[in-house]
Amino acid sequence: MIAETRLSKKTYFEELAPDTGVHPVQVLGTMLLDEHVKEDGDASEIRFAQGEVYFHNKDYEAAIFKWEHITSGLAQWARKNMADAYMELGMDASALDLYKSIETDSLVLKVEVALQLFSLYLQQEKQDAAVHSIKKAVALDPDYQNISLIARAFFEENKDWENAVELASNETIRTQSLEWADVLKSYIVRGLTERFEPSYFNDVLVSLYQVSPGHFEELVLSLWNSYTGQPAYLPWLIHFNQVFQTLEGEQTHSWRKLSKQHEETYLHLISGHYTTKELSSVLPGFLVNWLIMSESNHAILSSAAVLAWNDLFPDSISGNQVYQAENLVSWKTNHISGLEETVELFDAVKKWSLENEVEIGQQANWMVEELLDLNTRQLLVAGSASSGKSSFINSVLDEPVLGEESSTVVIVRDHHETEIREVTSGLKADGTQGSERFIEYSLPSAFLRKHGLAMIDSPGFNSRMGGRNEVHHYVNLADSLLFILSANAPFTQQEAEFLLRIRDLAPSMPIHFLLNKMDTIYGEEEALRVLKDTEERIAAVFPDSKVFAYSSHYKSSQQLARFNEFLNVNFEQARLENRVAKLLYIIRTTITDLFDKRLDHERALEKSIAWNEDMVSKLNGAIHQLEDLEKEKTAEIRRYFHTVKTEIRQDMTVKIPEMIRGCSKLVREDSDFGKIHLQLNEEMNQRIQLYMEDTVLPMYRDSLHEWIASSHEELMHSQAFLDEMSSGFNKLFETDRMELACDFRVVDDWRRDVQRMTSGVQLEKVNILLRHTPSQFILKSAGKLINAIAQNKTVMVNRYTQYIENEDYTELTESIITKFLLPFDVFENGIDRDLSLFFHNPDDVLKQTVIETHAEISAKQSKLLDMKNNQGTFKESLTLFELRLRQYEWMLLGSR
Repeated sequence: MIAETRLSKKTYFEELAPDTGVHPVQVLGTMLLDEHVKEDGDASEIRFAQGEVYFHNKDYEAAIFKWEHITSGLAQWARKNMADAYMELGMDASALDLYKSIETDSLVLKVEVALQLFSLYLQQEKQDAAVHSIKKAVALDPDYQNISLIARAFFEENKDWENAVELASNETIRTQSLEWADVLKSYIVRGLTERFEPSYFNDVLVSLYQVSPGHFEELVLSLWNSYTGQPAYLPWLIHFNQVFQTLEGEQTHSWRKLSKQHEETYLHLISGHYTTKELSSVLPGFLVNWLIMSESNHAILSSAAVLAWNDLFPDSISGNQVYQAENLVSWKTNHISGLEETVELFDAVKKWSLENEVEIGQQANWMVEELLDLNTRQLLVAGSASSGKSSFINSVLDEPVLGEESSTVVIVRDHHETEIREVTSGLKADGTQGSERFIEYSLPSAFLRKHGLAMIDSPGFNSRMGGRNEVHHYVNLADSLLFILSANAPFTQQEAEFLLRIRDLAPSMPIHFLLNKMDTIYGEEEALRVLKDTEERIAAVFPDSKVFAYSSHYKSSQQLARFNEFLNVNFEQARLENRVAKLLYIIRTTITDLFDKRLDHERALEKSIAWNEDMVSKLNGAIHQLEDLEKEKTAEIRRYFHTVKTEIRQDMTVKIPEMIRGCSKLVREDSDFGKIHLQLNEEMNQRIQLYMEDTVLPMYRDSLHEWIASSHEELMHSQAFLDEMSSGFNKLFETDRMELACDFRVVDDWRRDVQRMTSGVQLEKVNILLRHTPSQFILKSAGKLINAIAQNKTVMVNRYTQYIENEDYTELTESIITKFLLPFDVFENGIDRDLSLFFHNPDDVLKQTVIETHAEISAKQSKLLDMKNNQGTFKESLTLFELRLRQYEWMLLGSR
């Protein structure tokens, strides 16, 4: 080993040429010459030493020359030294080849070669090769010349954290050095180990535990924090569970920090971020480890957690561990009241319920607030309907607070001013109001203030009704129960059974009795007998209960003073553990109610979807009815209008030709036959114009106004039908959702149009006798020729008369009628469009309602599908809430 150390430092020459004052070159030269003289001389070692001297004196070429021909056991060292010389000369390629060619069993030489290659690769900036070389050197001999420290510095300088972590882990295991453990911890704290699987640290954890449990705990906590929030978080917890359970030896170390970490992690795990399926592979081992490492004063937390998990998932934890947890819960003193944790749980449930649209009712919130008021005792007052319970309460309050017996619970409390408000259980999933409700009656009361008391007046118990009573809902709000008996029939069998059911619900709640209506018992001896008999019968069932004789109608300061003393002695101040138990009960019922509300919500959505689908069918049917109504009214109104127009046309078809023919009487023998045709044509046009203005237009106007009146009446009938339809739909929708109002401006437009069309007519003059027909041409020509011949005028009169009376005016009449009726024809063609506008709004409203209803269906279907898809997640959350609830219940059981 000493020789190899000299070889690595190139000081082997000192063994052959000790320092005697003569230069080693001279000494070794002499030795070489002497060796040559010998017949079997071997100068390899001398040449090797000479190479070292030349190297130290920077004569690298001479050194290489000396080392090139070494054939002894020093040959591989010589090759290494030659490579070193080549590096000094800057001949890296030659050096590299020589380093790689070295084959040796010497560990020191292997390490030296690896270190030289490391240096060479660094100079060449070959990072991967340098890493490989330094890792090889560390693997060969990590203690050699502080190689592990060199490697650490190199890895850190190059931010090669993977190899740095690997080095620190291996060195911690190899050296069992706390310094290296601290180095590894620093890497973990800096977040440099997240890429490593949790199982990678198994050996280092086991090794460190054997050396220092304290350092083991610190390293575990560092790893724990580094994996928190990362994908490997649950695998880390599973792995640590396994590691901790395999640790050997007496575990005397106090795991205070690690136990606290378990507590915080447990609360996070069950806060809803993970499913119970995921937790089932983590929590059993996790809880067992927590139980093992919990300190005495905190064992109640871990024990309760173990028992809670075992309650929900039996057989997932071994029976021995469950038994140990039960013993710890039973025997360990619980220094935790549980109130803060319970309130936090309720707040978590409430917040979660809001996020999941299954809001906790107002009543549950109110009851929690009341239970948190530890300065006020909640006294539940119950009794049969005939016990005089209300009169008793009024008498002690000295205020007529309660009237006749009702079916509503009344909470009476002291307050600086009188207030009355209703508290309900909130809305159901279908939007209707919940059935549970009570009245909170606040008033200034010296009696209540003096005793720090609130009185819960429950509806009178009716033995004929049997079963549950409103009082059952408030048992877990009350600190104690005062049951009112009637002296006329005290403590009946039905009352006893009723109270036994109450005791089953709240076994620890004190129950005492007030024997009311004592003034109705005649005689003091009889009153004492009734009281004693009642006490004996009560004692047989409720041996710890006390009875107070009372008369609501007998106002006495002495009676009230004795009753005050009765309250003070038998109704103690609210106990914290009892309030916590009641809070836990409310949380349990709330969790159950939330799941029921979720189911109700789903059923309400399904019902609403079906209802809306039915409404869509009804709306589509209404749309078809509207279409049929529009077609029907359009056909009727058009038919009426067309009838009027046809009648006018028929009259004009007859009257116009008659007027034209009647002009034949204007032809006389003294007529100017040269101009007669002009005169007749003018007269005919004038007669037609007068006929149109004086006869046709008035008649048409009257007929059209009748048509408008009739149409308006028909449209009013349509509107009435649509009003009835919208009213029916609004009743179904339970809101004024639609108004099917038609546009009656259409009728006003008709009136204006009719007035315009019938206010006057200006016909263009028609060429009746000025046309160039053969007959007219002959008449006009003959008239001009014969006008001067008197004896021929008779012939012309006859001919004009005959022509006028016998001419066919059909085409002419049709032309006049067509021009006259043109605006009426246009009007008639627009009736369809006008009625479409009339019914447009109802049609649009119905179709828009269908669209909106379809959108509502789609939204609710999507919501329902989402709820069904997330039903498992919903149940998971409630299960985790129940897990926390069971833990607090076990803690409460331990405190008792």
